[in-house]
Amino acid sequence: MNGWTMASACWLLWLVAAGLTTSLASAATTITDKHLSCDPSGTLPCPPLSTAPIVDFTPERSVKRVRQPVHRLSKSYQEKYKLAVSRMKALPASHPLSFTAQAAIHQAYCDGHYQYDATKLQDGDGAAQPFDVHASWIFAPWHRMYIYFYERALAELVGDETFALPYWGWDAPEGMVIPPLFRDASANNSLYNPHRNQANLDKLVDLDYLSNRRPAPVNFDGPKDEKYMEAVNSNLCTVYDQQIRSGKGALNFLGGLPDTNRSASSGTLESMAHITMHVWTGKAPNSTEDKSTCALGRDGNYSCMNDMGFLGSAGRDPLFYSHHANVDRLWHIWSTTLRGGNGFNDTAWRHTSFVFFDGVRNPRRVRIKFRDVLDTRKLGYTYADVSEKIPLPWLKCNLTALVSHDKGGGSPGKVAPVYPLTLKNGVVVEVPHVALPAAAPGQERELVIDRIEYDPEEENKFDVAINLPKEVATMVAPQYKEFAGSFSVVPSSVKGGGKLEGKITLDIDQVLADIGVAGNATSVDVVIVPRTPHEIKLYDAPMIQNTYPN
Repeated sequence: MNGWTMASACWLLWLVAAGLTTSLASAATTITDKHLSCDPSGTLPCPPLSTAPIVDFTPERSVKRVRQPVHRLSKSYQEKYKLAVSRMKALPASHPLSFTAQAAIHQAYCDGHYQYDATKLQDGDGAAQPFDVHASWIFAPWHRMYIYFYERALAELVGDETFALPYWGWDAPEGMVIPPLFRDASANNSLYNPHRNQANLDKLVDLDYLSNRRPAPVNFDGPKDEKYMEAVNSNLCTVYDQQIRSGKGALNFLGGLPDTNRSASSGTLESMAHITMHVWTGKAPNSTEDKSTCALGRDGNYSCMNDMGFLGSAGRDPLFYSHHANVDRLWHIWSTTLRGGNGFNDTAWRHTSFVFFDGVRNPRRVRIKFRDVLDTRKLGYTYADVSEKIPLPWLKCNLTALVSHDKGGGSPGKVAPVYPLTLKNGVVVEVPHVALPAAAPGQERELVIDRIEYDPEEENKFDVAINLPKEVATMVAPQYKEFAGSFSVVPSSVKGGGKLEGKITLDIDQVLADIGVAGNATSVDVVIVPRTPHEIKLYDAPMIQNTYPN
């Protein structure tokens, strides 16, 4: 697929972000579409912007659509889903709501085709910076908007205003496999995509994938033996950690401010199961010969990974949209059932807006703000398990400790590593005696690792644990009390090649409580466990800071 085709939707969508008060530039407090341009260097083909008028979003008057898990769909609903996607794929690529255009939207805004215009908005070195909806508080609401208009298009294509986008329920044991509906390779199945990791098609999903301690995958339909149940518990605990243990507060769950200085922080909603399932479903193949499966990245080169495994091509797989419907559902559950709230009170965040096309027969441009999407009822949909009050299995995660713990803190006398520090796969790094400041009433303690340098085109992951001996650290995982979190990314590209920098902010209050660290402890040992073979470099030592919940 050529670059023009995959960039042909650059004109379909652009940021209108009114009020993004971030670290983008000291001279500006708002970002509008005037601050953005689609690849001004001309490396990537970008059609001109549409001049059609824009209308503001109007909330839907009632809840007409109930999103169901794919594994519970009736046969007739499965057929309707396939028909809807088939008709979307039949639309010409130039149509703003064609399947090709929908995939191109994700590529343009998730793999750096758009940039902050350096003539209007600059960072310290004056260079233009790529815009990406990942690794910040933009992630969850942007994707909610994106699949909302995708869902509306599908409903129109089958003439059923009650049609709702089914979600891939990989957080429940019965949904922990690529649904058979998506695996059927018959010619008339519009939901099938050959560019997935073939080794995982019938396997129990691994929500802690990219971990060199992992046992061999188990068949989803195999015997429900001890190995199987351990894998299920690991998955449930991954979601529990994402939603509850490490996901307290909007900053931890939804992510931090966008940062053009290349050190942005994802929330647990993005950084845990979401990323894992992208890579698990579409892990890079060994061959790069078939250019039809490649995406033209911001570096001007083609990245040939299985569709879900690379940000630029993820939207080409119909499974992507059901995957993100589940990510959206988990945000909805966090906001409602878990009482996480409506995100940030910051006007900058709530007034951030994007423009999408709506209406297959008569496409129109609609401006929609983050504040418009905080209640799914205003978008006309809800989720079956929420409306039917179906129990959430991951609430019963069984956490255990890898080792016994006393009430002590860090281990004095050990030698701290020297920075910059290059992580090596399988080589555990101990950072002893990290200062643990006393928290004032109402404060929470967060572990921060900043300036994490990595190659975005590769798979990158490391886990973080607290007070865990080096000898057993490679065993750490979300089902263990010592687990504090992970750094991981979906592969993408960077203009001109080279590296990116990232950051993780981990809420460790519950970890400290689970392993019995005394309230008067002054330090803990931080343990870093690399999980992937590609070079990751740490420029700053881990630090623990106190913050007030947002």
